[in-house]
Amino acid sequence: MNINVHDYVQAIKARAVALHGTTVSVELSGGKTLVGTLAYAVTSDAAGYEKYPDVLTVTVSTKAQTVRVDRIDAIGQG
Repeated sequence: MNINVHDYVQAIKARAVALHGTTVSVELSGGKTLVGTLAYAVTSDAAGYEKYPDVLTVTVSTKAQTVRVDRIDAIGQG
């Protein structure tokens, strides 16, 4: 199977934007799953271009977990 990593990471980022502020389940490439509130904010640089961070934060029981988006196998509600 031939997977384009760039496209996959972009899809994860788009999904994170859509789910920002909601309760999510994030399946990590190592087999671990985090369930908590997702924080993923798009920012703008000085020229006005949108910047999509390479990390997101999932808050699980008041503890923030930072995760690189290229280490995520799946992300969904709940």
